[in-house]
Amino acid sequence: MLLQQLDKLKRSSIMTSIILMAVGLGMIICPEKYISVAVSALGYGMIVFAIVLVLDFMSSRKVLINYISFTMALVIAVLGGSILVFRNHMVQLLALAFGLNQIISGVAELVNALTYARRSGRKGWWILVALAILSIVFGLIVLIHPWWHSIPALFDIIGVMLLFSSLVGIVRLIFIWPIRSEKE
Repeated sequence: MLLQQLDKLKRSSIMTSIILMAVGLGMIICPEKYISVAVSALGYGMIVFAIVLVLDFMSSRKVLINYISFTMALVIAVLGGSILVFRNHMVQLLALAFGLNQIISGVAELVNALTYARRSGRKGWWILVALAILSIVFGLIVLIHPWWHSIPALFDIIGVMLLFSSLVGIVRLIFIWPIRSEKE
């Protein structure tokens, strides 16, 4: 059971890291005049992702984790729709969406570090705990966003934050996989 969960986590980490790197680099190098198009694409992407999560919920075995996933899908859909509808308050909505995403992924990384990395027998599992706490702190900083009020500055900050998240995912994968056997 544990090995199946770790294999699922491995595949998820690889894909998430690749996607976060691509989106983060895209946000950093995006010229200012194309930011509105990128934000619209982000809103539509969030809605499509939420639809995929809802369809996944419909085909699942209705256990608690699936209801949590369904709730997150609804939140993602509302945030994506809000980004598309409220263009005048785009900076605050982007900060809210990415800050909440960073906090939630940081909490998930913290749980994974405490659950899987510690059990895998790695000596430096506490590094993953520290990186997860940093992710949560970065999410809070983006939610508060006291230093930037322009969209290009926020795009750069979010891009850097996404690159950091992909780095954390890669480090987590290195620490968790391969698993040492119980015989060693």
